[in-house]
Amino acid sequence: MLDLTDLPTAARYYAELGYPVFPCIPGTKKPLTKHGFRNASTNLDRVEAWWTEHPQANIGIATDGLLILDIDGRDNPWLKGDERLAKLACGPVSITPRGGVHHVFRQPKGKAWRCTQSSLAPFVDTRADGGYFMAPPSQAEGDTYRWQPTFVLTEPPDKLPEPPAWLVEMLDTLPDEERTPTVAGNPIPTGQRNATLARLAGTMRRAGMTQAEMLAALSQANQDRCQPPLESAEVQRVALSIARYAPDEITVALIEDHYGQTVGRDDATLFSPAHAICQTHPRMRTPVIHGLLREGETMNVIAAPKAGKSWLVHDLALSVATGKAWLGYPVEAGRVLHIDNELHTETLASRIKQVSQAMPLNEAQWRDAYYVRSMRGQLEDLFRMEAYFNALPESYFKLIILDAFYRFMPREMDENDNGTMANLYNLIDRFARRLRVAFVLIHHTTKGVQSGKSVTDVGAGAGAQSRAADCHLVLRPHQQDGCLVVEAVTRSWPSPMPFVIRQAFPLWHPDPALDPADLKKPDDYARNRPSKRESPQEAEPEFEDEWTLERFVAAFVGEEPRMRASIQAAANGKGMTDHQTGKLLEKSEACGLVHRWTLDRNRAGYATRPQPRLLPEQPQ
Repeated sequence: MLDLTDLPTAARYYAELGYPVFPCIPGTKKPLTKHGFRNASTNLDRVEAWWTEHPQANIGIATDGLLILDIDGRDNPWLKGDERLAKLACGPVSITPRGGVHHVFRQPKGKAWRCTQSSLAPFVDTRADGGYFMAPPSQAEGDTYRWQPTFVLTEPPDKLPEPPAWLVEMLDTLPDEERTPTVAGNPIPTGQRNATLARLAGTMRRAGMTQAEMLAALSQANQDRCQPPLESAEVQRVALSIARYAPDEITVALIEDHYGQTVGRDDATLFSPAHAICQTHPRMRTPVIHGLLREGETMNVIAAPKAGKSWLVHDLALSVATGKAWLGYPVEAGRVLHIDNELHTETLASRIKQVSQAMPLNEAQWRDAYYVRSMRGQLEDLFRMEAYFNALPESYFKLIILDAFYRFMPREMDENDNGTMANLYNLIDRFARRLRVAFVLIHHTTKGVQSGKSVTDVGAGAGAQSRAADCHLVLRPHQQDGCLVVEAVTRSWPSPMPFVIRQAFPLWHPDPALDPADLKKPDDYARNRPSKRESPQEAEPEFEDEWTLERFVAAFVGEEPRMRASIQAAANGKGMTDHQTGKLLEKSEACGLVHRWTLDRNRAGYATRPQPRLLPEQPQ
């Protein structure tokens, strides 16, 4: 038995019969395809693909060569009590959600009828060449289109009945101007005309159209769609009222492609004298995060999933929005745009409030400087968002955060391919250059333990993801639970010394007492998983009893600074593990028995005396 209650099954069934179908937005008559009914097809592979991607899509059938008589409304008075009404039921008949009917015919040979609206009678339309109709079991207005029992569509188009002779005569005698293609948009009934025209005008005004331009468009819509049309004076009042509002700058820039109109206007030369650019660019770009990031640059923030980096992102955004230092780095205050595609809007709101209260800040301090756009579920990649970024005003934001970066990559893109990753960073550079803004990309680490990798190898994907960024900042687990080691490689600053941050939920704070060299290693992960065979007597002994802090310092630390690795190697010879040595060093430093020395940018040492203070460097 034929089952036409399933939309994908019904779409395939109609296509197999020879009726060109196309998908419409679920619950509406609006096409999902770019060209609407012009995309209609009987190709089963295409139909299968459409309804696999959109299984709830309504079904539109293109009506070229057909005639659909659409009698709108359950109580339509047309032909009531007339025997001609009964003669219409000679072919397929569907019931519409509002109780009207669709009679389905084929056009007689030699006819090329077009669509009509209320030309035969009020609320009696036809769909023919250049139109389409909704086929069961499509849904609209909360109800379903359905075939009338014994009048189901079961024949191909060439086997459908022709319309009765009296209907053919009526259609042939219509004035030519009434046999026109269906106008775009739905009819606007009495009671909705003013409000609908005002909404149309509002859309045009946001896009920058003038009062005269809106009036011309509204007048046409009034004549084509309003039933009956409003007086011209009323349409003029609508245009005048809406013209009082200011256009939306971003919408205007997007529609008129202001970026495309201005890009490339800079004088282009094949090369420039070095002394000339030294004169025209006497200083570096404006800092955004001192020591890490400047205007027009890009920074990666890399951490393992669930490491707490999203909380750190809100801290960063609020710090820049208020000019408050971030992890000890001074920042320049400015507007922040945070585009998030992982969290729901409600979750974002909750986290922002928690971080703000903990910093502590009040909402008035960042109300006009922190902007958020949640894109979870919108499936937008950076290339599809180019128009959005091009529409943003120049120099409006100081920082734009993309969280998480991997979700902005096109689905077909391979993050392990250097070419495609470089293209993404080139695109971001173009956005940053035009907008005069810095970008922060929140990214994830590669798989496995990160302690043995260099800073530039921690981020997932091809090497371009670290080389293309101006600052590559990574967060790796410290041996101390709840702590992360922060390391960075920078392009326009000296790369900073590593340091440790400790979480005091929901914030992170630098902890100078911990050694950033104490990264969590594979043995540490294994040690944190207790063995089933391990008894309390078999657990690793604590060496503080055998090795007091004083004895440990006397044995392995002297007045001259000694590298951590050297201390560990010596302690290994006495039966201690690197983890135990690290614990003793940490406690000795906390008690003031040991002092940490900064030997150079990437090395630290330990000694029993403090490091001498250095004279400040003279400015260059």
